[in-house]
Amino acid sequence: MRIPLYIEFGGRKVAVIGGGYVGTSRAKKFAEVGAQVTVFSLNFSEELLRMSEEGKIRLVKKEASVLGEELKEFDLVVVAIEDRSLNGKFKELGRKYRFLLNLANSAEDTEVVVPFEGGKDGIRFAVTTEGKSGVVARKVREIFQNVLESDKTIYVFLSAMEHLKRYMKEKEIPVNARMKIYSIMGSSQELMRIAETGNLEEAKKFVEKIAEEKSAELKGVRNGF
Repeated sequence: MRIPLYIEFGGRKVAVIGGGYVGTSRAKKFAEVGAQVTVFSLNFSEELLRMSEEGKIRLVKKEASVLGEELKEFDLVVVAIEDRSLNGKFKELGRKYRFLLNLANSAEDTEVVVPFEGGKDGIRFAVTTEGKSGVVARKVREIFQNVLESDKTIYVFLSAMEHLKRYMKEKEIPVNARMKIYSIMGSSQELMRIAETGNLEEAKKFVEKIAEEKSAELKGVRNGF
């Protein structure tokens, strides 16, 4: 069963097999986050050729069916060709050389799913229907994105909670106390009321005050007061 993860791909090696529309899209995606991208194909899109000239990716003219040992150096291999008959071969190579495999041509068999993404100001999300419908996944992304674009309160809330996290670490408040305080603040109507006003400084002062009060209470309970 697949689980969602965010993985740092800067500097990691990614092979894309296929130089068409999907291969171009995946190559761009990974190159943009700093991955070392190599595209294997007999033909390359104009965009891939341009990216290669700019030094952003490497192109290797090679038929997918003959690829083998060349793939052992990669962390992720993306198969972006229409011919599914080679999928079994790449799954075998993945097990042999221990690379992650994204089969762009088979949502059912792929090991890695590349989702639709969105986000704003420190909040990120990813959406997939795992092959059922890309149209629906895009629509859900649009709905989520619209919520983030229209709800300014959430960003004051986020900044206040980020401040609270740093503040409690600086004050060396114990982990178990921090977890309880996070829970309290997560359901605080007063904090949300302040966030709705857009006053971040007031929100920061409020979370500091609650952190001090609750950590003192919890410390008193531990000491038997």
